[in-house]
Parts: sequence; C-alpha cells; structure tokens
Amino acid sequence: METAQMSGGVMLVLGIIIAIIIVALSAFIYIYDWLAVIFLIIGGFVALMTN
Repeated sequence: METAQMSGGVMLVLGIIIAIIIVALSAFIYIYDWLAVIFLIIGGFVALMTN
C-alpha cells in the first residue's frame, strides 16, 4: 500500500510540474506574440518616419 501511495504522490508531483511547464510555455508564447505585434508597429512607424 505504501508503494502505491508513493507512486501516486510521484504522479501528482509530475502532473503539477507538467502543468506549470505548460502554463509557462503558453505565457511565453502569449508574451512573444505581443512583442512581435509591438515590434511590427514600431517598425511600421520607423518606416513611415524615414520615408
């Protein structure tokens, strides 16, 4: 019974770690999307100003 509880705890910890990694990756992708939009807007303004 103890071994089953231990493996269950390990599975729980692994599940939490995987969930944190997925959330962190999705947050990084969201931030990168915003950065890409901001850089495109800044690039467009610079192109308009130089022209």
